[in-house]
Amino acid sequence: MSPGTTTLPRFSTRPAQGASCQGIVFYVLMTLMAFVYVGMDTHMQWSRRQVCTSSATTSEEAALANLSLIMADHTAVEKEHLRVSGQIEAAVAAARADAVAKLDASLKETVSVNVAASEPSPAPMDEATLLARMPPCAAQARTLDPTKRAKAFFIMYMGHSASTAVISEMGQHTDIFVDPRGPEPVDHHEYEANTTLALEYTRAFFDRGIKEGKIPGFKLRPTHVLRQPEAWRALVKEYDVRLIWNFRANTIKQASGEYRYRYLQDTSVIEGLRDGETLESKCANGGCAFKIANMDFFHTVLSDLLNNDNLITRAVAALQADGCVLSLPYEEYLYSRNNSMAQVYRFLGVPFEDHAPNRQKATADSLCDAVANVEDLCDAFYGCLRYRWMFDDWNNNCKCVGLRKDSRFGENNPYCSAPVKSRA
Repeated sequence: MSPGTTTLPRFSTRPAQGASCQGIVFYVLMTLMAFVYVGMDTHMQWSRRQVCTSSATTSEEAALANLSLIMADHTAVEKEHLRVSGQIEAAVAAARADAVAKLDASLKETVSVNVAASEPSPAPMDEATLLARMPPCAAQARTLDPTKRAKAFFIMYMGHSASTAVISEMGQHTDIFVDPRGPEPVDHHEYEANTTLALEYTRAFFDRGIKEGKIPGFKLRPTHVLRQPEAWRALVKEYDVRLIWNFRANTIKQASGEYRYRYLQDTSVIEGLRDGETLESKCANGGCAFKIANMDFFHTVLSDLLNNDNLITRAVAALQADGCVLSLPYEEYLYSRNNSMAQVYRFLGVPFEDHAPNRQKATADSLCDAVANVEDLCDAFYGCLRYRWMFDDWNNNCKCVGLRKDSRFGENNPYCSAPVKSRA
């Protein structure tokens, strides 16, 4: 007997012989009841099949609907990914093109960094180009009216960007007053942790320089400004301070120098070349190339430098100098020192003077010369879009070639992420 089959009562097909009328009636009633029972059972089984079929149909339709939603979401995410990827590629291409254009322009204007102060200096750049690079606030730029020149200045910086070399030149200018205690007086000694004391010293220093008929100023890290932005903003307004924003575009090269100082404890990166020493003689003695063995530490240094850039940006914005800010990239100073200094002096409203810097670069500009295992550095960071252009050094003919197949390309490369958080 198959499952689900209804078993009929086992009655004879005819009444027993000699049965009474009551027996016949009983037989008929029992037969009818059997048929009714079979019919009801069949109907119930059919109903159950209908319910199951209906439920299955509903579940299938719901699954198809959910699948359609998932596919639609996937398509939307894929389109968004393509859109964002396109924006990233476009931004990288634009940034790279801009960097190439600026570098080419700087190279065309290049003059030797080691021009002696006693030698005649060539004209830094034509007047029209010089004036075009001046911020609107530099109203004295065209006439060099001494009554409209700057009263004071800050060089906003964070290190490894030629700021010391720049201010060493400025300190030799006839009309500029630099602190004899050092280029960044309030970033050290008793002022480093005391912003209120640093403000008091700055006011006294400005008053002293102005009294001598000069333009006083020094290098300033963003730390003090971000601690008491309103107080420094009031000082900038009170003394009509002009800001020189010093930074380094190629943070890979900057990080290599910082790695050499922090990881290898090589202080020449900070101190520069010794008196009478040249970069050529230093390199000839094996004092140039170094190995970056700890890529994780290098990535930490790189992230710190990117964070420093954010801090400087915040500090410049906090000072609200009415747009009276002159950008001074390290790369422009390195490749075209006189052009950069001409902009600085015109920005402050004083005539151009050529003075050799007191600090000379102690690290080769080319990564191929500075980093002994540059191929490992390429394998670790060249795959990151934000850093790639920094390795394509046309000026020094240094590029990443022969990358290994296991090079860290792609979004999963941990070195491509830079979890930078601005902190005061």
